[in-house]
Amino acid sequence: MSIVQKQPRLHPIGEPEYLLQTRAIGVLKGVIAPNGVITLTGEFRVKALTLEAEVHGLVLKLLKEGENSAMFVVYPQTKDGRVNKLQVIGVWKPSILDPNSGAQDDLPEEFSIRGEVCKRVWCDDNYGRNVSVKVFGDHFVTVDFIDAPRLSKGDFVSMDAILTKDGRLRTKWVEKIPVSEAAFARPRQIIRPGRQVRRRSSAAN
Repeated sequence: MSIVQKQPRLHPIGEPEYLLQTRAIGVLKGVIAPNGVITLTGEFRVKALTLEAEVHGLVLKLLKEGENSAMFVVYPQTKDGRVNKLQVIGVWKPSILDPNSGAQDDLPEEFSIRGEVCKRVWCDDNYGRNVSVKVFGDHFVTVDFIDAPRLSKGDFVSMDAILTKDGRLRTKWVEKIPVSEAAFARPRQIIRPGRQVRRRSSAAN
């Protein structure tokens, strides 16, 4: 089952607005130090963790309310098959930031990856099969997978992935989306998620 929910306000990752929308976005647990510094609590420790200004404001609000933990919405970057940078673009703590939403604070740590296969599928001696997916511009992420249809450069794929303790994005399944069908698909009319969790918006794109 996809991590994307039908109602974006109940999950920080909304549905794609159209069939060929590209993205690499995830949610990870973290704690907030009194000085506002975020530390991820999973087994993987990324060295480069950057925050956008709006996120810093929400972090300070949580600290003011006596909260020192939250889920953080992140953009991953990979190098040599591993995540080497995470950009924090949203905070998910609806019990404080959106108390009337009915959404849960605690969510699985997962990523939604959608984009065009930009390199052929190859095998790694240690991690099995991988695929590089172009998610915007010239930016791509590398994902290890267990099962997938036959993939070629230029195919459009969608997958949910986890971040392993050694910094690899890994998925159990890869969905191949026929570009010929997507060309005739009309964009979905859904709420465009914002960057903060409010009743009128959600946490991330």
